[in-house]
Amino acid sequence: VNPVVPEVVNQVCFKVIGNDTCVTMAAEAGQLQLNVMEPVIGQAMFESTHILTNACYNLLEKCVNGITANKEVCEAYVFNSIGIVTYLNPFIGHHNGDIVGKICAETGKSVREVVLERG
Repeated sequence: VNPVVPEVVNQVCFKVIGNDTCVTMAAEAGQLQLNVMEPVIGQAMFESTHILTNACYNLLEKCVNGITANKEVCEAYVFNSIGIVTYLNPFIGHHNGDIVGKICAETGKSVREVVLERG
């Protein structure tokens, strides 16, 4: 996987954050309801909108389009995650959820296996 496009999106986001700081400082510098800084505010806002829009389209076209999920693998990630024990807390209690989580971490068993074993 080539990470260049997401890295460019990060760079664009950094530039937009910098432009936001510029707009904030320029807005604070205005006196008597006459802000002589409006040109730099407008330029920064238009530039941010333009480059962020382009970055989003590039990310969509070069990285997102064509992605498909592997249902079986995704299900395995969910069912083998210790984190799902939190959904059982209303039924087994927080304390028992902690115990189940610790057992899963120590043994490598799934939450389902441990809960079924412990009844």
